[in-house]
Amino acid sequence: MLCILLNTVVLALVYYDQPRVVQTVLQNINYAFMAIFTIEAILKIIAMKSAYFKEGWNVFDFIVVICTIVALIVANIPGLKVDLSQQATMMRILRILRLLRMFKRAEKLKIISETIMTALPALASLGALLFLFIFLFTVIGV
Repeated sequence: MLCILLNTVVLALVYYDQPRVVQTVLQNINYAFMAIFTIEAILKIIAMKSAYFKEGWNVFDFIVVICTIVALIVANIPGLKVDLSQQATMMRILRILRLLRMFKRAEKLKIISETIMTALPALASLGALLFLFIFLFTVIGV
C-alpha cells in the first residue's frame, strides 16, 4: 500500500513546463515503481498460480502492469514516431485507480463507498432535473 501511495504522489508531481531534470528524475522513479509492481505481479502469479486471476484486483493490477510494459516498449522503439501522450495519461489514471484497493482493507472507506454507490441513482435523477431546469431557462432566455 505504501508503494501505491508513493506512486500516486510521484504521479501528482508532474506539472506544466517542468525542468528536464525533474522530468527525468520522475520518469526514473516511475520506472522503479513499474519494476516493483511487475515483480509483485510475478511473485503473486508464482505463489497463487491460477487462483491469481480469480480475484478482480489481481486482474486489474495485471492489466495495468502489462499495459505499462507495452507502452514503455512502444515508446522506446527507435524510429517509431508515435505520440503516446494520451496513452500515458490513461496509464496514469489506471495506476492512480490502484488507490481503490484501500477500500477492501479500510472498513470505514468501504461503508462510505457503498453509501455513495447507493446514492448515485438519486443523484443522477437530481442532475437530470437540474439539467432540465437549466435547459428550460435557456430556452426562455433565448
